[in-house]
Amino acid sequence: MESLNYVWAWCFYLLSAVGLIIVFWRMTRNMTWRRTRRALRSLAAVLLLTPISVVDQGSWLAPAFLAGGYDWILGDTESAARAGMYLLSAYALLVAVILLESVLRRILGLGRA
Repeated sequence: MESLNYVWAWCFYLLSAVGLIIVFWRMTRNMTWRRTRRALRSLAAVLLLTPISVVDQGSWLAPAFLAGGYDWILGDTESAARAGMYLLSAYALLVAVILLESVLRRILGLGRA
């Protein structure tokens, strides 16, 4: 694949991923449980926006859930587990950031947003 086509493919993917995140954001806006709503929104963002390297000695990236699912279907459980660990660590990092933001809001006395 040419380098320019690769960049265009990523641009289209990121644009569609942001569109899906916006749609999911609007779908979950009426949920009464605030923490569950935040967890679901962050999970959707992590699933769509976490990349993983698909070539060992290259700089080609792919969405981690797609690469992991493809590797799992083909029977390459080691690569699928690596993609799953990327997703899990990205989600844990995002949950930590959300918890930090929540603690800072309580300490500084800011209202709920």
